[in-house]
Amino acid sequence: MAERQINLEGVPELIVRAIESMAQTARRRATNGGQKQRSRVELPVWHLGIKEPLKREDYYDDSN
Repeated sequence: MAERQINLEGVPELIVRAIESMAQTARRRATNGGQKQRSRVELPVWHLGIKEPLKREDYYDDSN
């Protein structure tokens, strides 16, 4: 594919950087086949048990 250029004259620098970032992301996804590698993250577990059901009093001090 031929290289394309977009004229961004007069566009604020912040927006130009955002457009460049989006283009880089699109290139990476195109070369990666659209597949995003996801890794499994183990969440911490509270070992003192689960309190159910939660009530307003459990969240707010003003619920007296």
